Amino acid sequence: ATVYHKGEIIWSEGYGYANLEHQVKVDPAKTKFRIGSVSKTFTASALGRLMDTKDVDLDAPIQDYVPSFPKKKYSISLRQLGGHTAGIRHYKGGEFTSSKHYPTVIEGLDIFKESPLLFEPSTKYQYSSYGWNLLSAGIESIAGSPFLDYISREVFEELDMKSTLAEFNDRIIPHRTAYYISGREDIL
Repeated sequence: ATVYHKGEIIWSEGYGYANLEHQVKVDPAKTKFRIGSVSKTFTASALGRLMDTKDVDLDAPIQDYVPSFPKKKYSISLRQLGGHTAGIRHYKGGEFTSSKHYPTVIEGLDIFKESPLLFEPSTKYQYSSYGWNLLSAGIESIAGSPFLDYISREVFEELDMKSTLAEFNDRIIPHRTAYYISGREDIL
């Protein structure tokens, strides 16, 4: 935890371990944590930045922005994707722990793009990380830039977030915490 006052750190202390096996303690100045679903907040910020500079129709069919995404029984919009009301499914089986690398956001849609909608959009709420993957593909298309480049430039750099970066499980990221799941057998 770190506390700032008028731009200066007045207190900073780490709690717990970044790696249990090696007894590496958390160091708030160095340790990099997985942010998981908090990344949706950054994705929403990226969409907001685009809305400030480009003509974005939140209610247009997703195919206006991601033409390769197959049409479904009902139309899906950016607004529905962002609100978890598009009917896109969430992880199933071992997908949550998959280590398969997808070189692009569009290729990552292959996991779920052929799945039917769970319900008519805007009629129910269903948390969906995959919905946000599709929203990211829309952002990429609107920005005319790879998603990670755009979010790094327009969100992380603008907020001076020098230690925030995309996690790739096939790369060494210095000071990255080890990943543990406790009591969450339901997501495997």
